[in-house]
Amino acid sequence: MAKTIVTHVSPDFDGIPAIWLLRKFHPDFADAKLAFVPAGQTYNNQPPDSDPDIVHVDTGMGRFDHHQTRDFTCAAQLVYEWLIAEGYVSAGDEALARMIKIITELDHGYDNYKWSEAENDRYEFMLPNVLVGLKILYPKQDDKHIEMTTLGLEAVYKLLQFKVKAEKEIDGGRKFKTRWGEGVAVSSVNQSILDLGVKKGFAVVLTKDPNRGNVRVTGSNNLNVDFTKAYEMAKVKDPEATWFLHASKVLLRNGSSRNPTMKPTKLSIDEMIEILGAA
Repeated sequence: MAKTIVTHVSPDFDGIPAIWLLRKFHPDFADAKLAFVPAGQTYNNQPPDSDPDIVHVDTGMGRFDHHQTRDFTCAAQLVYEWLIAEGYVSAGDEALARMIKIITELDHGYDNYKWSEAENDRYEFMLPNVLVGLKILYPKQDDKHIEMTTLGLEAVYKLLQFKVKAEKEIDGGRKFKTRWGEGVAVSSVNQSILDLGVKKGFAVVLTKDPNRGNVRVTGSNNLNVDFTKAYEMAKVKDPEATWFLHASKVLLRNGSSRNPTMKPTKLSIDEMIEILGAA
């Protein structure tokens, strides 16, 4: 029998991630239908966990509802823990664990009183607040809200997977000295390394694609990095490659998804480090 996931009308950034988790990681729920009830109620007024084919999340006071407790948890957290116990999700999936932690913090209002600068406009760009905006734009279109927010959750999960991998790659990357501070170089296709490395305090972050050969370098604005000299040196060392220096002077590129026609450099990581160290 087909599964049905029940949540309350106007689902929020707790129930929707719970639905996403069930549909994404449990094969029996991949094509589950959705049903909506007033908050706190159940499907056809049945006990919440009485039918194995009908699962309530964030409503009904059942196993995937948290409104009957003051514990630091939420519907998504409860579903996540159940999926681990049932063997459908690995406890070692660091990206997913970190994602669920943030969702639980959001459900407990951390963005209002625990996170810094709670009134800052940047928070309106966060997925939970975008969901609020969607409800204003498209009232009473719960399926649409779930569809769009689920797409956002997929994107966040992918970003965190890349971030977790980038953290490990940066830790194992080659460290080198520049006049602006410490740099790190990594042979990788993971472009999350560039911004993350700067956020971690490196003055210069270099990646070289091991497949295509493209080189990308990002510098820290906080440390007054200027790649003008490095750009000129790279053009002399490998004039056949396509080099681009951004107007900010902190982005030196020899490959970009925005310009797939750029010709990769023959320069090795060691040669690029030598250039950056001398620039």
